[in-house]
Amino acid sequence: MMSPDIDARSRDAANALENRILDVIGGSFWSHIEPGQILDADTLLDLYGEDVRARAFVFDGPEGDLCLRPDLTLSICRYHLTRQHGTSEARYVATGPVFRRPLTDDARAGQFRQIGCEWFGGDDPARIDAEIFARTQSALLETGCSIDVKTGDLGILFSLIDAAPIPDRWRARLKRHVWRPHRFQALLRELSENGPDEAGRLAFLKALGGLAPEQARSAVTHMLDLSGTEHVGLRTHEEISQRFLEQAEDAQAHPLPHEIVAAIEETAALKAPCADALDRLHGLAQETALGIAPALAAFEARMTALERLGIDAAMLPFDGDFGRNLEYYDGFVFEIVDRTLAVENRRTAQLAGGGRYDSMLPAAASAFGVPSPAARGAIGAALRPETILAVGGGS
Repeated sequence: MMSPDIDARSRDAANALENRILDVIGGSFWSHIEPGQILDADTLLDLYGEDVRARAFVFDGPEGDLCLRPDLTLSICRYHLTRQHGTSEARYVATGPVFRRPLTDDARAGQFRQIGCEWFGGDDPARIDAEIFARTQSALLETGCSIDVKTGDLGILFSLIDAAPIPDRWRARLKRHVWRPHRFQALLRELSENGPDEAGRLAFLKALGGLAPEQARSAVTHMLDLSGTEHVGLRTHEEISQRFLEQAEDAQAHPLPHEIVAAIEETAALKAPCADALDRLHGLAQETALGIAPALAAFEARMTALERLGIDAAMLPFDGDFGRNLEYYDGFVFEIVDRTLAVENRRTAQLAGGGRYDSMLPAAASAFGVPSPAARGAIGAALRPETILAVGGGS
């Protein structure tokens, strides 16, 4: 379903609402810009991942695939990196259409308007996280919306992975799949201590790992030839061999201890008010002796900053698994939905959302071929004015 034509009355109502929201989030606080609507599709894939690429409107360009922007974040990043990369702190706001292919059960339009705020740099991430959340929530409350909030922090999961006593290659694989919960869970099981039913497989892999690289590759190739295996799904003979060799290398390392697997799984499953969640996370840190104190200190500092802005941070809902649907988030994340619509479908009830994406900014600079940015860290928020109007906000 594409966007319907908009009559003058609807357009004027939407424009009035956007102006009202911009006033609340702080008109002069942000630099107002108009970033481009077209992006390089490969850059989008590298920075956002397959899930977003699958929903992007991609078309042929003179030098490769291009796409319409699926949100304002990457367009604003490009603006900052190509024009102000030497600035240690910058704040931008933009409005305009974004484009996403609707999901199978999604009645929303493939084109909709968005208000996007992006904050680059700054020397106090906890204060900045709190301020961008507070400004977003205030804008929705000012328009009369009945809201339901969810928060999370992917930085805690990353900290657990970093603190685990595992080989760097395991750490890299786990981090790569944080945004794919089912694959991440399977990988945790694969890297943990194996049960009796895995004894034969593990013995084979350890024997394979004890061979020289060329001998190991020849052994796997010979085994596949004897079994008549050429393809498994879409994987080729060479890809199957390479996967066996990676598993053989993993089998030489000490397995991921069960208590650490349990801590990671419990963190991902944790759903509680922020104060209770923080207490439980401190408990997990003590039980496992994992050095995640900096991540928990950042969590606590953000709660303190929110309290200073008049928000009851202790009671904000925390979901340890939240934020694992967009690959560029790596820290504090939040979502605000219409309370009534969320009962039936939380996704279509979204009024606003955002989060921190510190690691994407230097990656985006590399993708755009510009110098590394002076700004360290980034967080953004996006509001959906059309959804806000639809639920009666702004009236």
